[in-house]
Amino acid sequence: MFDIKKFDIGIEEDKGRYIYRRKGIEKIIFGKKVIFDLFPIVSSGISDYLQLRFKTPLVIAPNDKIKLEITAPYDIEVRALKRKKWISIETIYIQKEKYTLYGPIESGILCRYFESEIGKKEDTAILNLRIENQTKEWQEIKKIVFPANFHLYCDKKVYYPSLDLILNNLGLTVSKSEAPKGLKEIERFIKDIGAQKKYTMVGGY
Repeated sequence: MFDIKKFDIGIEEDKGRYIYRRKGIEKIIFGKKVIFDLFPIVSSGISDYLQLRFKTPLVIAPNDKIKLEITAPYDIEVRALKRKKWISIETIYIQKEKYTLYGPIESGILCRYFESEIGKKEDTAILNLRIENQTKEWQEIKKIVFPANFHLYCDKKVYYPSLDLILNNLGLTVSKSEAPKGLKEIERFIKDIGAQKKYTMVGGY
């Protein structure tokens, strides 16, 4: 799906070892007949959460439901394969790393930050949202926060699993919904994958 040459990656084989180079990074991988490939992963960086801030806020009518498609970030993980075992060599950040704090300084959570738009955009993933306003008031959504502990999916584009957004008196709850059908699932090398499936935003949205 991704071309190694596009990311200025050089891999040189030399007597039972491989020399990996990219923009000042160099690693030596020992082993014969090692396969290298690139995989999209959720952009979380040093955080376990993502905050997507909408370039244009969403305004939802009372007791209404909507569906829409938005842009979301992804990173590229370079992996090496030997005897059916993968290892991560490097993470390439497609979008510039930005972070923000959600909630109070004392107890808030650090989030990888991304400005999202409605529709599709080059070098971004596709994220489908289902939003339900269960309140009797108009609601405006400027941002969403959710745990970034899940797999991505791909064909010619990269996809997130769908998210359900429920607005009620408790706040805005963001939860993982079903995976896209008929697409290849890209596994991540993290132990707590899928452990937290939802997050309730009580500090504003």
